[in-house]
Amino acid sequence: MTRRFKRKNKRSKSFRAGLIEQYKFRERVEKEEKARKYVLNLSNHELNNEEVLLLSKGLKFIPTPKTKNAKNQIMLSFNEFARKLRCKYHFGGQEKTNNLHPFRIKSGFEPDRGCENLEKYIELTKLELSSIQMRQTHDNLSLRERHAIKQLKSLKDVVIKKADKSNTIVILDEEMYKREGEKMLNSPHYEEVEQPNLHEIDNAIMKIIGEMKMNSMFDKETIKYLTSGQTYRVGRLYLLPKIHKLNEQLITNVRHGACNELPIMPPGRPIISQIGTPAERIGHYCDYFLVPIVRMQNTYIKDTSDFINKIESLKLNPDCLLITYDVTSMYTNMTFDELLNAVGRSYNEHTLQSQLELNCPTKQNMLDLLKIILENNYFEFNGKHYRQRIGAAMGAVPSPEICDIRMYEITNAMMSQFQYREKIAFHGRYRDDGFIIYNGTLQEANHLFEIGNAIHDLLKFTYEISETEMTFLDTTVFKGNRFSTQNVLDIKTHMKKTNNFQYLHRESAHPTSVFKGFIKGECYRLLRNTSDNSVLDSALQSFNDKLMLRGYCETETIPIIQEVKHKNRKDLLKPKSAKQRK
Repeated sequence: MTRRFKRKNKRSKSFRAGLIEQYKFRERVEKEEKARKYVLNLSNHELNNEEVLLLSKGLKFIPTPKTKNAKNQIMLSFNEFARKLRCKYHFGGQEKTNNLHPFRIKSGFEPDRGCENLEKYIELTKLELSSIQMRQTHDNLSLRERHAIKQLKSLKDVVIKKADKSNTIVILDEEMYKREGEKMLNSPHYEEVEQPNLHEIDNAIMKIIGEMKMNSMFDKETIKYLTSGQTYRVGRLYLLPKIHKLNEQLITNVRHGACNELPIMPPGRPIISQIGTPAERIGHYCDYFLVPIVRMQNTYIKDTSDFINKIESLKLNPDCLLITYDVTSMYTNMTFDELLNAVGRSYNEHTLQSQLELNCPTKQNMLDLLKIILENNYFEFNGKHYRQRIGAAMGAVPSPEICDIRMYEITNAMMSQFQYREKIAFHGRYRDDGFIIYNGTLQEANHLFEIGNAIHDLLKFTYEISETEMTFLDTTVFKGNRFSTQNVLDIKTHMKKTNNFQYLHRESAHPTSVFKGFIKGECYRLLRNTSDNSVLDSALQSFNDKLMLRGYCETETIPIIQEVKHKNRKDLLKPKSAKQRK
């Protein structure tokens, strides 16, 4: 009897163990299947399941740091904290100011020792921290995923990039990536050059700065910012794959392993990073004085909140048309001369001086500096050096403002030639995207863009016209319930088709405050962009469901969502004061 009971007990234990293994296997298969929607492999390299799971966590995912390095990091952080305490004591008698200098460089100033009580506190705290016994923390990656990191780092023939206009992780064949970049560079916009002399460019900038300094145009902080010693390097070109240009069926086949066309290289968006180049700091300086010029334009839209405020202040005709337009390749299709001439026509140092605290450079100084920035946009790609011959670099700090000033002239010329311009109820523009509300016919609206496409040889307008609904920035503007009663357009948040909602994974080793701040910020965006409460409830519920897929728990998401729902939407749409912005 005892033997039979033991045999039966053993069978039941093995049966339960088998069920647990089956459950774990199904859970793992389901997890791997969900992970594949965040990763698109367009290369010949076959990713294993661990590599897919690792990449699906996102490029911002932080693995758990090793315990042996934690003590050193804590002590380094405390030393910086102690330095700030001594600075607070050292400068404590001076008046506080909220107006930080726009070109302030962190000094790293090390003050003398503070008072006896402060130093005693620092020493005792440091002693207490040094005696802490570090505990082994839970690793947010499995051993297989840790091994996958080493495998991916060792790959030499693939390139891993974030997709353009989505967070999808794209794996590309390195050879095709280089070929796409060289194909793009083999155009009239770029030319291959010998290795540039960066010191010569720096000397040209310093010559102008020296002349401006002689004329007392700089304060101490600005001159320190522009002339402090730097080690320069050439800019770097990289491409963001435009997977939204690929056929949807092709992407589906790739994800399910049913595509025989690999490797595939989608079109790339060229970005030239100017970090560490001679033009970086002088670009920030010029941009500071160009931004107010752009803000004075009557079609200027600062951001989504500004757009919503302007749209919701309008009472419109029931049969008005909603129009959006886009300017194709705005940055790379304007010549240096036309950009500089446009800045010269709009630049008025006397008007700017009344709005800014710093001394404005003269028009000639500004044009000389911008000419150096535009004409010396050198960068490296695949071991070769290039220079941009036409257009402003996407990645250079002042490029958006320079192009915006010229684009304003073009749209003004387009409107001045349009005979029905009095029928335009609203025209707003954010960079190369514009939104128009038109009280006329479809034929008249088409004629407006025929005029626009004839103004410039290279810049062309693409546009959409609708009687009911249109997308602009991250909003969808439509004629809903509010429009039928008040003639005010309704607004809701727009979600792009390419968006796979790859939010920051909850298992990442970020501070808890980062996750809370991200959830609250996204909830505020949904509340600000939604005029109908029923639509808002649906959007917040959808957001919560997406968070669950990224490892979040409802006990931390629901309280934040409920808190945001009780906020006043009008308060979020109010422009922030200077103190709030800082």
